[in-house]
Amino acid sequence: MINVNDKDMEWFENMTISYLIETIENTDHCAAVRLNNVLVSSPNFDKTIIPDNAKIYLLPLIAGG
Repeated sequence: MINVNDKDMEWFENMTISYLIETIENTDHCAAVRLNNVLVSSPNFDKTIIPDNAKIYLLPLIAGG
């Protein structure tokens, strides 16, 4: 089990951040993820494996001016 944005989700071995983002709605503009308090940027989503019991926060891209 993992916790994503304060909601419990099923987990499986070798689950990547890329896979997780593909399965969640409205994550098209996810620029970074906080995985157990470590920031992971989008170029590393494919190679970052999510451990069991992870706490994950999806951080959307925000533009300002």
